[in-house]
Amino acid sequence: MKNFEERYTAWLDGALDERERAEFESTLPDRAEALRDAADWKKLRGLLRENLVPVAMPHADFLNGQVLAAIGRETSKSVPLAGGWFPAGRLAWSGVFLLTLAAIVSAVILPHIGRSSDEEQYISQVLAAHTGDPKQGAYAFAAPGGKGAVLWIQDAGDIPADERIR
Repeated sequence: MKNFEERYTAWLDGALDERERAEFESTLPDRAEALRDAADWKKLRGLLRENLVPVAMPHADFLNGQVLAAIGRETSKSVPLAGGWFPAGRLAWSGVFLLTLAAIVSAVILPHIGRSSDEEQYISQVLAAHTGDPKQGAYAFAAPGGKGAVLWIQDAGDIPADERIR
């Protein structure tokens, strides 16, 4: 079924048959105001038809030909080249760009991977060693070459198997 705007426009234009017109008019909230709107619309439509007469253009065929020629020129400019998005030249320049990018990455970034400062070479480092029991002693030793550290706890006693360090 048509919505209200479509039925209202058809009612203003007089396009509804008697049954549809009577049914639509019964649904109007203010029928008197709607009839005034219809009369105003008919008056406005009549004034527009009287005063807005199409202007006859001299040499209309010449103008149409000029417009069609301009449209033809515009569409011929926007036609893509035969190669599409990936012609051989574009692929070649893309390859050169990617090879250059790979050379830059391998020359600048890759040499720095694997190098580290002296602090980063330690596997572990013991910062402090102490125990809560004064009878026990805790000692930390750095391995020769700085590749690790040892923590020695004297008189630690027996360490349970599930807490032993491996």
